[in-house]
Amino acid sequence: MFTLGPGTVYYEDEFLLVINKPAGMLVHPTVKEDGGTLYNFVKRYYEASHIESGLHPVSRLDRNTSGLVVFAKQPRIQFLLSQQQMVKKYLGITANLPPAAEGIIEAPIARKEGSIIERCISESGKYARTDYRVLFTNKNMALAELTLHTGRTHQIRVHLAHIGCPLYNDNLYGTPGPQSRHALHASYLKFTHPVTGRVLEISCGLPEDLRKIIY
Repeated sequence: MFTLGPGTVYYEDEFLLVINKPAGMLVHPTVKEDGGTLYNFVKRYYEASHIESGLHPVSRLDRNTSGLVVFAKQPRIQFLLSQQQMVKKYLGITANLPPAAEGIIEAPIARKEGSIIERCISESGKYARTDYRVLFTNKNMALAELTLHTGRTHQIRVHLAHIGCPLYNDNLYGTPGPQSRHALHASYLKFTHPVTGRVLEISCGLPEDLRKIIY
């Protein structure tokens, strides 16, 4: 059972909250799923802690991506955070070895024709850039640090597949099959606090399920 506590709340003050989301959980409620999302857990956390604040998502992750998610407690804070470029880094395990120890992937991303979910590389797409750096290899897999310079849907997944090393267990952009936990974790955020002006750096290590894959 997922609960919010010292191991999941990575930063909190009267203005914002940063949480380590588990894989397999949606960030926001939908028509089909409105009870077991991260939003619902944060709402119950507010109630149990007697926090009288709003709940305004600033960042988003795919259901099967784990890691750091930011919620603002006021609409004004949500707006101010949305106006700055956060530094976002991820840890990902690739199913093949990247072509070099580090590199820059610049390739435009568009919605794949005929799909509302899948994205693809297309000249008609929007500019996208991902930097990668290999941290560790094991046989034909690599643990890489991935830095986003743009925020396109499925950007890391599409870019890694584009260079021939899709995320491990990514059955949408790698070996076809039912969607499950792909090996991607949002591990680092850096941004300026919109009220105090303090630069916040928040990191969250590779979760155990992904450590078992690569080590």
